[in-house]
Amino acid sequence: MTGREFVESLWSRYHDELEGPVIAIRKALAELDPRSPEFVALMQRQAKKELAHAVAFTKALLQYEELEPHERAHVAEQAADEYKHHALIKDYLDSRGAADDVPVAAYDGYFGQFLTGDIRAFRLCNIAEKSAVVFMEHMRDTTPDPEVRQLAKDIVDDEEGHEDMVMEKLARFAEDPANREFLENMFVQSWSSQKEGVIREGRELGIDVDGILRDFAVRSGTPA
Repeated sequence: MTGREFVESLWSRYHDELEGPVIAIRKALAELDPRSPEFVALMQRQAKKELAHAVAFTKALLQYEELEPHERAHVAEQAADEYKHHALIKDYLDSRGAADDVPVAAYDGYFGQFLTGDIRAFRLCNIAEKSAVVFMEHMRDTTPDPEVRQLAKDIVDDEEGHEDMVMEKLARFAEDPANREFLENMFVQSWSSQKEGVIREGRELGIDVDGILRDFAVRSGTPA
């Protein structure tokens, strides 16, 4: 089995348990009425996530001196993109007169698992990035609000090609069979963390999380 085949097997084996439910809930969040206070709260949280990710990438540049030059360049680019996305969302919130009152520390936990000192873990930090991209793509494609549509488009445009890049990186890592158990553990840990967070967020913002999960289980043929 090649490294790519191993990574594809992870997506296949864990889709119905992890990735699928996460994306189903995030799509429902993206469909919140832009005029509603729940949508404003969603975007406040998204702004803080972007900022927390930017700070984490910046910390990684300082923490992991062993990063190769091309890796450092890519991490710096990711940090810049996240700072940009935070600024874009904050400008939108300012236009809505929304206070920036969600503590950034609330979103430090997800990236904390990649800043433990093990550079292998950090190199896998984008393993669940797909859910964030799908969230913004769905918002771009479904929102009735032209301002929100442009905001989502601007963010999605920056993510173009990232999914292929992540796959290539994971496939290279998995070419060495000795790395595969670690990769699978990080894959499950990362997506499980995403699932826990998005279920909590969905419930806090008033969407029918249990109904979404039941519908997904029926569609996928998995136990509810």
